[in-house]
Amino acid sequence: MGKIKRIRTISQSLSLIIINLGFLGIFFKHLTGPVFNCYACPWASISCPIGLLQNFVMNGQVPTYVLGTMGAVFVFIGSAFCGWVCPFGFLQDAITFVKSLFKKNSKKIKRKPQIKNKSKDLSLITRLIVLLAILVLAIRYVDTIFCKLCPIGTIEATFPYQVANGFSYNIWLGARIAILILLIIMFFIVSRFWCRYLCPIGALAGPSNKISILKLFHSGKNCEGCSICKDVCPLDIEVVEDPNSTRCTRCGDCVDKCPKGNLAFGLDLFGLVTISPFKKKKEKVSEKKLVTPSSEGIPGSNEKQTDSNIIPPEERDILDEFKYREKGTLVERPAYMGFKRGERVYLPYEEVKKIGIRPPKTSLPVLLKQYSEGRLAEDYNAPEAFVEEKLEEKLSETPKSIPKEEVDKKHFEKFRVANRTELHIDHLKYLKELDIPIEIKAIANNNKEVPAVLLAIIDASNQINFEYLNARDQKAEWYYKDSLPSIYFNGKYYSGLLSEDELIYKIKLERYILDNVSLVIDYTRCIGCNNQSCKKVCPIFKNIPILNEGYGIYPLAKIGCSLCGKCLIECDRGGISFIFGEKLVIDSNFSIDMIKKNKELISTIYPETVMLFLEKNKKHSNRALNFTIALSYLSHGKLSYQIIDIVKNQEAVLKKKIGAIPCFWISEKVQISGMVSESSILAFIRKISKWKG
Repeated sequence: MGKIKRIRTISQSLSLIIINLGFLGIFFKHLTGPVFNCYACPWASISCPIGLLQNFVMNGQVPTYVLGTMGAVFVFIGSAFCGWVCPFGFLQDAITFVKSLFKKNSKKIKRKPQIKNKSKDLSLITRLIVLLAILVLAIRYVDTIFCKLCPIGTIEATFPYQVANGFSYNIWLGARIAILILLIIMFFIVSRFWCRYLCPIGALAGPSNKISILKLFHSGKNCEGCSICKDVCPLDIEVVEDPNSTRCTRCGDCVDKCPKGNLAFGLDLFGLVTISPFKKKKEKVSEKKLVTPSSEGIPGSNEKQTDSNIIPPEERDILDEFKYREKGTLVERPAYMGFKRGERVYLPYEEVKKIGIRPPKTSLPVLLKQYSEGRLAEDYNAPEAFVEEKLEEKLSETPKSIPKEEVDKKHFEKFRVANRTELHIDHLKYLKELDIPIEIKAIANNNKEVPAVLLAIIDASNQINFEYLNARDQKAEWYYKDSLPSIYFNGKYYSGLLSEDELIYKIKLERYILDNVSLVIDYTRCIGCNNQSCKKVCPIFKNIPILNEGYGIYPLAKIGCSLCGKCLIECDRGGISFIFGEKLVIDSNFSIDMIKKNKELISTIYPETVMLFLEKNKKHSNRALNFTIALSYLSHGKLSYQIIDIVKNQEAVLKKKIGAIPCFWISEKVQISGMVSESSILAFIRKISKWKG
């Protein structure tokens, strides 16, 4: 017996005593609660809610007292009374315990057979039918018909009166005993049979699980192949898929038995304030695993290195890879790696042969200049000297069916030494030709924590604006600091690996967004604006003329906008928006007021990356884009996103099984698609923030 189950058994035992304090002469018959307890029981200290409901409707009155009392309980704890207080539920649990004693392997959890029919989904409907039938019969016959047949009344009232006053048979007594015997038989066959299909109180308590403050949460971790929570659930609930089912009695058996600790109770104040039992933990990715950001399934990408001489990067000095080797050469290391200017390190020839290029003795800017002038090979003495033609020949040998990103990835890995920060020559070319400003921020405890490869990328381009913030600085409070160092690209948190290929790929994603998104200003809404908040939050708007009418379309790449989204939030007139494509598509119903009102909720989400499947020059795609930009800024950049054009990326659409456009995609189970609205976006935010660990 688990810890929660022991506590629940004690709670049920104490509740049974408190509800029947009449044997001490203590009565509270003017009070009621959401539990089955017969009012006519000589020891009953409180009244039965179903009996009160019948009396109210018989007299033509609205049962405000009963519904208000039960509703107040349901809003706070849902159907927890059913699992922790109700004496009839206690009886069913006792029968289940007795039934388990007769099983040969009671200690071993047996898997329940998969039931293909949908009878369990009809449990709420059957309970509602029973509740309506009780009220209709009470109105029709002006009598408490249900109380004459109630099984708990048979146990608590009928049997004691028969024993005390002598046995007297009537048709109602026969019907009561027959119903009780039939139910007990069903309790042995189906656990909690009454709670599943017949309980009228459960018809009111079940739906409250969806809105109650007390909720059952799943951490979001992978539970594939494990169905222990469903096996131990007395109501056969698919706990992972629907933790707050209308059948749930909050018994806690699933929480007790979960071997991974992925289930727990928490609080949720109608989606506005949440107290999660789980905290987001960043998954550890092995440094020996080749990660491909642009594609998946490349042969050999999951093969693990088996070299026993390789020491994890965090356990070795940066020079260890060059020690204890055969003949080599001294090369100058760049200052951004922490070496002093002019300091040289030993590089073995074996490492040179692996990449086919001798490391330069000059700085990166000089290397690029030599490459552009065709003098790159003059600085190399080894017979394996690298020339551009060799790389072009090897690239041409690659099958055309492989995407270019995969080709680049393969050859980048082939022509470089692991754990070194000299950038690949193609990366240097790309950064040198970068013509769109990219803003990068690094938040760390000290400047030594900033990755050397990131500094190398920054040094290689004049278009990258870099800012370092100390984690204790007041300006750093806005940024995500649970995992330092924190890297931000154009105001969006970067949660990927800090490797050269991943960082370059992230820059390519940001460049694609800036190349294909344009700023739109509705000048008719700017008339009479004295606040001019857009100019206060972004200096770009100081260079944009304000016209008297019409719309202004400004490609982000041409105006130097990094798409942080602050102007979209700060504009209180709704005159600023963004479009994906080059054509103006007016959306008169677009609004983000509801999103702004929920900014506190949005700011609490965990870092997540959304894939936006959009179609250019479409109203709903533009609306989805603006919603995402607003959410990204209000989440302090923790909601990062990348845009995928469905016309040019049909393979990605098929691979992710996208059914409608636009689509917000995180995983197969966490996505919304088709027509989008503020309410659906907020529901989406709650879905990814509860409680994905």
